[in-house]
Amino acid sequence: MSFDQSVKVFKVQCIGWIMRKFLIFILLCLSLPVNADVIHEMDREGDHFVYVPDETPKHILVISHGMLSKGEAASDVANRYISRWVKYAEKYELLLIAPVFDTPRFGNLGGGYGGYRNLFGKYIAADEFVNKLVNRYSVRTTSGSKRFYLYGHSAGGQFVNRYVVTHPDNIIHAVVSAAGRYSYPTKSSKWPYGAGNLFKAITWKDGSRSRVAITRSLRNYALAAGKVSIVIGSEDTKRQPKRPAHSGNTRIEIANSWAREMNRNSKRYGLEGAVNVNVIKGIGHSSSALTPYCANVLFGG
Repeated sequence: MSFDQSVKVFKVQCIGWIMRKFLIFILLCLSLPVNADVIHEMDREGDHFVYVPDETPKHILVISHGMLSKGEAASDVANRYISRWVKYAEKYELLLIAPVFDTPRFGNLGGGYGGYRNLFGKYIAADEFVNKLVNRYSVRTTSGSKRFYLYGHSAGGQFVNRYVVTHPDNIIHAVVSAAGRYSYPTKSSKWPYGAGNLFKAITWKDGSRSRVAITRSLRNYALAAGKVSIVIGSEDTKRQPKRPAHSGNTRIEIANSWAREMNRNSKRYGLEGAVNVNVIKGIGHSSSALTPYCANVLFGG
């Protein structure tokens, strides 16, 4: 081999060595954790926000936002809710999911049939939408579990209590923040206020129609009673509309009534109900002010 050929071979080897080192460097950079961020994902069935902390999370927390004020976008509200929980995600190693329960797909239908809060949805039922999201993201947790924590405020709290009595086996622990309406463990009142069967055609805002056929098991209500807590402000004293099965005038009175009935029903099935009502002094109907107390009830400390 001539000198010139040797030089060429040496140059090729050097370039190959440099490229290999560069590739290793790039791969190392890609494998390093990046700063976590709240991500907005959109889909025909429904949109959602997700937050994955830097360290691989252990479990999932689903966050159900409250009713929209006039002129508010559901995406803005869901984003605001999930953002409040980011510091708790880091502290308790949680992956956060906040469904966007917008009016066209999950909105209030009127006549007491409140869209997502009653687990209804235009393209997919609100509870099945949450199940689908949890199934998708469970592989991102160290537990790999499809059981999760659940939080919701006001209308979101209505979603929580109705989700828990429908899918108790999916829940690690849930907290209802200042809901005004519940599903009581009685067959004498139809869903969504009781456990009685509901067969109904519902009409969405765009005029499209869908049918719901809902049956509920009182044993599921008994199982749920060991997995749900209520947090509410002492100043949350606005009178609530009368609803079937409900007892009490304010959110506090109704919460205590539901907790009693849930725990009584649990005993009928030989279980120990543990629904408790945590009244927080000096706070009204404020999701942001109640969030730290909800986190404490869910995770302690």
